[in-house]
Amino acid sequence: MSRMIVSRNRAAWKAAIVALAAWLAAAGALAQEAEAGDGEAAADPDEVRYVPLQPSFVTNFGDAGNGRLKFVKADVSVRVSSSDAAAAARYHLPALRNAIVLLLSRQDESTIATGTGREAIRAEALAELRGILEAEEGEPFIEDVLFTNFIVQR
Repeated sequence: MSRMIVSRNRAAWKAAIVALAAWLAAAGALAQEAEAGDGEAAADPDEVRYVPLQPSFVTNFGDAGNGRLKFVKADVSVRVSSSDAAAAARYHLPALRNAIVLLLSRQDESTIATGTGREAIRAEALAELRGILEAEEGEPFIEDVLFTNFIVQR
């Protein structure tokens, strides 16, 4: 009887080992396929990338002379066209964030409250951020600035 139990245990172990080997082979094939896909995506220099400037921007704005603080919260992303441009934007993130904070804080309520004013802020942000990267990297890299969220508390 003990021979029969040993024989069943061996069969169970063999089945488990075969199943594990098949699973490892499938996982390896999927990993190679995913790696090849990543290489193709990185090789495309014209691929558009969005780099979020996180965390959200929260700053006060306007004339503080009236005794009431006003705040703006904005989520900002920049559009770039290569992995090198995305890396440059991430590397200079502190300088880019500083420029956005200063830009938002010097706005007045009439500008920040209208769609036309926000578009002007976006265009000014684009020019400032491109200027920073041009000075630091020799190339502007940033193609567009996008406000993905914009909240004003008056």
